[in-house]
Amino acid sequence: MCGIAGLVGDFVPGLIDRMNAAQAHRGPDGSGVFESPRSQVALGHVRLAVLDLSEQAAQPMTSPDGRFTLIFNGEIYNYRELRTALSDTGFRQTSSGDTQVLLHGLMRWGAAFAERLNGMFTFAFWDDRERELLLARDPLGIKPVYYAEPQPGSLLFASEIKALCAHPDIRREPDFQTIQQHLTFCHSCSERTALKGIRRLPAGSFLRWRANQRSLEIRQFWSPQLGAGSGKDDSQDAERLQSAVAEATRRQLVSDVPVGSFLSGGLDSSLITTIAAASYAGDDPFRGYTITYPQQSNQLDRAHDDAPYARKMASSLGLEFHEVEIGPQIATLLPQIIYHLDEPLSDPAAITCHLICRLAREHGTKVLLSGQGADELFGGYPRYAVLRTLRWLDRLPRAVRGGLALSGNLLPGALGGPIGATLRRARRVLHDVHRSPDERFLAYCMSTAPAATSGILSPGLANSLDEFRPDADCLTRMRSRGLREVDRFLERDLSVYLPNHNLLYTDKMGMAVGIEARVPLLDQELVALGTSFSVAQKLDPVPKAILRRAARGIVPDEIIDRPKAGFGAPYRHWLRHDLGSMWNDLMSPRAIESRGWFRPDSIQRLRSQSQAGRADYYMLQWALLTLELWARQFIDQNPANIALKTRKRSADSPQLVPAA
Repeated sequence: MCGIAGLVGDFVPGLIDRMNAAQAHRGPDGSGVFESPRSQVALGHVRLAVLDLSEQAAQPMTSPDGRFTLIFNGEIYNYRELRTALSDTGFRQTSSGDTQVLLHGLMRWGAAFAERLNGMFTFAFWDDRERELLLARDPLGIKPVYYAEPQPGSLLFASEIKALCAHPDIRREPDFQTIQQHLTFCHSCSERTALKGIRRLPAGSFLRWRANQRSLEIRQFWSPQLGAGSGKDDSQDAERLQSAVAEATRRQLVSDVPVGSFLSGGLDSSLITTIAAASYAGDDPFRGYTITYPQQSNQLDRAHDDAPYARKMASSLGLEFHEVEIGPQIATLLPQIIYHLDEPLSDPAAITCHLICRLAREHGTKVLLSGQGADELFGGYPRYAVLRTLRWLDRLPRAVRGGLALSGNLLPGALGGPIGATLRRARRVLHDVHRSPDERFLAYCMSTAPAATSGILSPGLANSLDEFRPDADCLTRMRSRGLREVDRFLERDLSVYLPNHNLLYTDKMGMAVGIEARVPLLDQELVALGTSFSVAQKLDPVPKAILRRAARGIVPDEIIDRPKAGFGAPYRHWLRHDLGSMWNDLMSPRAIESRGWFRPDSIQRLRSQSQAGRADYYMLQWALLTLELWARQFIDQNPANIALKTRKRSADSPQLVPAA
């Protein structure tokens, strides 16, 4: 787990050192540079040592003849089997890790070797004789990589956006279509980012750059194969799944440093932790980590309290267990979180993830296993079941469905307590019943309705975005895959929501403190099996039905039969109380007018309505606060310079400049 950076096409002296410095937190154990002004190429690497801690595994790694050079971020879990396959070709192993296996496999089989990898990765592979670069990202998008073309014919790439900003020709201009998606969905819905011209390489894709053409070509080498399930309930499928989960978890325990887990007390993390704790053979104890918060902070949000379940699981397994409570430090933490996210991703779960990773690092754990991916792979989000249950509504006349939608607006949206939480869910379900199934699904994915996000835009920005629909990218994707209804929804979440949201914040929050986060439920062999199951096997009679069956006998029934609890945080309470001063500063009429993106009166109105309990615009408020913090660090300042200043000061958090 590391950070990679590179430039081909127009050599810039000293650039790679600056790029490495901008993402040095990703690699506290070492750094390296490969430069060739003659070939117009520079590659950089910062290292978090997890496998083979010796210098034999240092990067950039170059072939003995000097022709090929590799930089790699991630882990290859089947590297031992691949090393055996390479032994027949004369491969000589001098490192006990996976990087050398990847280098020699690419030398032997080229890009096709990437399709044999079971792991999480981004890598750049340079062929100096052909003057060709291959950039690749793993099938599920577990590891991020961004790219830009600072000059026509050149290619710049890095694990983090702030490293790209070290290039003198990168212009930090906002992409307002993507920003509108962040306000609506909490994340980008395409390969675009909130900075114009900077893009993510899509999951499961190659990018190839050739010097003789001075252009880039992107090709997808993997996509989820959904819709092939027979619909039959094979009693052996749960056993196959149980075995696959166990094998995937054991595969991902390979490490030369201590391993632990995110333990929320839910099904996914409990299943992974139980298997891992029984199989772990490290010298240090296997540790579990969770988050908690004062109950008085949870009256409005009614977020599920996972800590009691996590404690029971840890006790039953005999784990060394640690928990951290979110307290008043939220105002200090938030600017750090946004800086490390690179994108204005407005999910409070990033904070809980960061705190757990920081706690783990303090206790000597360097690798954490996460249960992420199960909801997208096995149908765990309530929206799948709701849409399937309410299919009969589509037979009603549109006018009747329109009346039901209007009735939803009559329900209060900001009451506290369990009744308020139930009413918010009912209001959300009813609000969009008049739409098509695809549009209704995406409405359930939204954190804030487009009408609300467009209503706060400044006149000039509203005019420029008048024809833009935040859900357009997703609708196009869903309607072009040829899948049935629920499979379309699952494919969208696997290919858009998972890499652009959940996996993104998990990677960035872990790497901010030198933690490698692994996701066994997104193991390639397990994903191939999971996508083969039918919708009925996943959703009947309850969400994640087949995974629940596979967990019987491993995880206590009390955990398996729990209602789904999101990885949330009491953000409504924070906005009402702990973050009130920050809101008043960053969202003052003067600051909003100076930014020029929004209407101060509209923002004040939604704030007042939420504070008075007449409406629930708290997630939009959170998105606005996130966006302003992001703009102050990525638009008003150069984030690469923030990193350099931060290293010189030996401080943890970037400094903010006031809005102009």
